[in-house]
Amino acid sequence: MTQFFRKGSGAVKITWKFSPNRENLIALLVVAVLIGIITGALAVAFRYLLLYTTDLFWPDPLALLDVNDSYPWYLVFLIPIIGGLIVGPLVTKFSPETRGAGVPEVIEVVVNREGTIRHRTALFKSLFTALSIGCGASVGREGPVVHIGSSVGSSIAQMLHLPAEWKRVFLACGAASGIAATFNAPMAGMLFAAEIILVDFQVSYLSHIAISAVTATVISHHFLGSLPTFQIPAYELVSYAELPLYALLGLCAGLLSILFIRSVSAVEDLFNKVAIPLSLRPAVAGALIGSIAIFWPHILGVGYESINLTLTSQMTLGLMALVLGLKLLATASCVGAGFSGGIFAPSLVLGALLGGTFGVIAATIFPGQVDTSAAYSLIGMGAVVAGTTLAPITAIFTIFELTYNFDIILPLMTCCITSLVTVQKLYGYSIYETKLLRKGIRMVRGNDVNLLRSLQVGDYMDTQFEAIGHDMRLGEVLLKAENSSYPHFPVLDNQDKLVGILSMSDLRGFLAEVGELSELIVVSEIMTHRVSIVRPTDNFETAFEIFEGKQISTLPVVRETDQKLLGILKKSDLLLTYNQKILKMNITSASG
Repeated sequence: MTQFFRKGSGAVKITWKFSPNRENLIALLVVAVLIGIITGALAVAFRYLLLYTTDLFWPDPLALLDVNDSYPWYLVFLIPIIGGLIVGPLVTKFSPETRGAGVPEVIEVVVNREGTIRHRTALFKSLFTALSIGCGASVGREGPVVHIGSSVGSSIAQMLHLPAEWKRVFLACGAASGIAATFNAPMAGMLFAAEIILVDFQVSYLSHIAISAVTATVISHHFLGSLPTFQIPAYELVSYAELPLYALLGLCAGLLSILFIRSVSAVEDLFNKVAIPLSLRPAVAGALIGSIAIFWPHILGVGYESINLTLTSQMTLGLMALVLGLKLLATASCVGAGFSGGIFAPSLVLGALLGGTFGVIAATIFPGQVDTSAAYSLIGMGAVVAGTTLAPITAIFTIFELTYNFDIILPLMTCCITSLVTVQKLYGYSIYETKLLRKGIRMVRGNDVNLLRSLQVGDYMDTQFEAIGHDMRLGEVLLKAENSSYPHFPVLDNQDKLVGILSMSDLRGFLAEVGELSELIVVSEIMTHRVSIVRPTDNFETAFEIFEGKQISTLPVVRETDQKLLGILKKSDLLLTYNQKILKMNITSASG
């Protein structure tokens, strides 16, 4: 197939197109491997870039806890401010979309832009995050790696002219590769992409995502070694009586997750209220970071040193509790102010500090009956990740891959699920969904509610349909069904009002005895009386919720005043219309 793409005033002619089908399944898997190789290499390069930029600001990039031994207090105070003064104007001028975590933007691309990522975003995200973390901002490094990997996957899919479905899949492959290479955890990367990035878990594409994650992990192992990111303690479940304690820790983790999510939003609101320019906000947050770091440098950077201290039981109860509060404040300030970086790693830090604090208290109350505080730190890491992201499977496998100890599964599941339920019941959204909500985008099972609400059922219903009367005989119905392409028949009374619906499943039980019953049974005796309906003034959000909740393919459209049947709305038509509107929006925005 020949295609033309405009570039400047001319046109580039491309005469080859890749068409995904069963025959080239192996080719698609090879593409997934290629994405893993490239993303793994770029993730390693980003790790070295991060070390280099941190080395520009601090004496030892791997020992930020010792900065006060090498620098005078005023330099420790000034460096985050200087970093903020560099990052703020650069982000504002060149790439405003790189503020904050980055993962919400990738999710938005999957849903609303058919998996097409602006390539410069990944480049700027990497540079600005490296500068942010390098100067001491309390943000994570996984956000840009997800952006890098997603951009790689999207770019390759665009080069092959793959449809939107495969652009989303290969974008997810890149995201999985980034997480896998960052944490040396291929299963966690795979599940992160499937559970968070794709929004709708699609098992049919899991093999492609998995092979990308494994490939990226191999690349990371080759350059950085196969050791886990953290110093993992030995774990042992002392007694099943500990499970209620882990459930209580999960409750605390859920509450901390809600506080974390709300704190980020509160900082953004505060900056908006006092009208500080976007370019100066990182410097203001830097002043807070610097003033805290003079006394407690634990809040500088990603925070992995603090995690290792809790996992090796080298922090006192008072210090862990204090650093927990300060790290929460520092991370919320940095993310809310517009420093570029992720929140996955800070969630791990907060979880480790919360778990360590909880573990010390539990060991004091129940001496000799519970595991060490380090064990509770390990479980707490997963619980806070589950609460902030609402992705418990990802959280569980992230921690499991750090230990490969099956004894940890039961308490880990107990803690993560309790945290998840707490956030769902008391708040309802992940930190990523909250970011999208604040931008005016509400996601429902991968769809933008703002667009769904703008489309009315009456404008897109099908007025050509086949209905049957409530007094029609079974034999007549079977003859009609045999010659019809419709899986459902609306049932009307003598005034053409909807009184029920008859589906093929309703008829199936009578097929064997049709000869005896064809003249005795009428439609009203076998139809479904309780019918889900929509009205022409309803919007697509209402219809979509009914389709998803009832698992049906068509909905009768009735008039509000007299219940007269006006048409039917097919789920396939709803999805087709939605996707066409999204495509039109993307073309319009691209041309603008």
